[in-house]
Amino acid sequence: MVLALSISSVMMYGAALIAIGIGLRLFVSQRRFNRRGYGGAQHYSTYWSAIFISTFEGILMIASALAIVSGIFLLVVELFNNR
Repeated sequence: MVLALSISSVMMYGAALIAIGIGLRLFVSQRRFNRRGYGGAQHYSTYWSAIFISTFEGILMIASALAIVSGIFLLVVELFNNR
């Protein structure tokens, strides 16, 4: 018996959310890596830029985690719905 999976819009949204979440994580991680110095500490030009950038990147990391979890949830729901 062959299990044929048709790609529905829910699966495409789930895959898109996972891709967006992974892309956001890679974007933030690359920015953090590029700010590192020889000792491994992140270097900022001013105190306020450090506060703003770390808060913004933290919010992006939370949003990416939510996108990944939501995408996985949509894929699982669609797989169970097609059974």
